[in-house]
Amino acid sequence: MKRLDETWKTVNYALACACLGLILLGWSAVADILDRPFFRAGSVVVVIGGSDFSENGGTAPVAVDFNLLDNVPSGQAAPDIIGADGVGLNYYSNPPTPQSDGSAHSNELLRIEAQTSGGTFTNAPAYDVMDANDSLTAFGLNAATNVDMQSYYRINRFFVASNAPFDIYAQAGNLTTTGDFTSMNYATIRYILFMFTTSSGWGSAAQNPAVGGTGRVSSVNTLAAMSSGPVKVYGAGRRTARSPGTLMQQAVSFIPIYYIYDGNGNAYDFSQGTGTISATVTYSIYAP
Repeated sequence: MKRLDETWKTVNYALACACLGLILLGWSAVADILDRPFFRAGSVVVVIGGSDFSENGGTAPVAVDFNLLDNVPSGQAAPDIIGADGVGLNYYSNPPTPQSDGSAHSNELLRIEAQTSGGTFTNAPAYDVMDANDSLTAFGLNAATNVDMQSYYRINRFFVASNAPFDIYAQAGNLTTTGDFTSMNYATIRYILFMFTTSSGWGSAAQNPAVGGTGRVSSVNTLAAMSSGPVKVYGAGRRTARSPGTLMQQAVSFIPIYYIYDGNGNAYDFSQGTGTISATVTYSIYAP
């Protein structure tokens, strides 16, 4: 009996192996490999400027502020990975041509009106600043002769290249006055932020960033409006970059304009005396 029992077990084991082989032959081998490509481009804004005022004929080396805007709320300072900040770049693409014909010319620094003779003012080189290179010929006076500092402007320029919509905030500080100007304040300095609205004002690979945004904030028209803290002066609704290119090709230009205001809508007048007034305006660009 024992031998018969062992023989049965051997036959049963052989049948089980045969069934298992049939089951294995009925399945295909399967293996899965998963790829998950992922790319991320954070908001980046590059501010490009040059040296201060009129050195080297208005042409200066380019300096760049590179601000990292990853997870930085609008209105808060973003880290700048370049230690030395650039400053505004003066531009003289259309130098003013002062005249002395008694008519109003918005681009004049100095105008002699109703003189009996002379009074020719030469601004050399033709920058928006009066310096030792300028000259004024002697002029004759009568009861109607007047001297007008019609456009006492300070004009700067900076460029912005971005891959995202952005806001520009401005803050005025460090007000300094001397002489008869000590009674003046931030409201004395009028302010306009201008951006070219045609393709001549930006690179060949750029576009008008104001589309979809607020554009220039016209209510900020004196430095007093920005003296208590940063205020928004421009809102872009889209990036400056339109197509592949260099930073300068993808950049647009902003022109802040400053001029003295006497409180009655007039530029500087002799009645305001002599002196100086200056302030520092800091521009910060953020991705909302």
